[in-house]
Amino acid sequence: MAPETMGDMTPLRQPDAIQKAVDYCTYQADKGIDSLVALMQRTAADWQRCLDGVSDSQADFSPAPNEWTTKEVVTHFLQASDGVNRQIEQLTHGKDVGILAPGGPDQRPKVQDTVAELSDGIAVIYDETVKLTRLLEGNPNLGKTFPHPAFGQLTITQWIAFQRLHGMDHMQQIDKNKADANYPKA
Repeated sequence: MAPETMGDMTPLRQPDAIQKAVDYCTYQADKGIDSLVALMQRTAADWQRCLDGVSDSQADFSPAPNEWTTKEVVTHFLQASDGVNRQIEQLTHGKDVGILAPGGPDQRPKVQDTVAELSDGIAVIYDETVKLTRLLEGNPNLGKTFPHPAFGQLTITQWIAFQRLHGMDHMQQIDKNKADANYPKA
């Protein structure tokens, strides 16, 4: 039996897809702090559009037993993003953070929040990410890294850019749920 995941993990096992993701994070990171702030603000708005009008019953829908619900996807994203932000914060102070915090894509999260609460959580996490990104200007530790399980070592600014990539991946999963023929009408 396949592990329960929020979607197809195959791209994380394909060297070309991994390289494209790393290249994207590098490209965005190299554009500078102001550009990363704008990218995080744009991603927050994309999330709000993705969740706009989704009811709790729709967000509890799973297209198959091994597929995550919208609530599970968003809960995972919030937990992972908070963990990444904590590790970035530690790196900016010169601390070694070791490996990525637990809560990977094969660990189905427990959900207790409503769509409204999850949507508010998205706004809060991106507000925090924007503030954290703005504080990076001139930080002497920007070259510090910690590893992504598939992408390898990423710098602080690459991890900020990763927050966009990670978010877009999960928004696509939610869109897939919405497109399913059995998706609830309300």
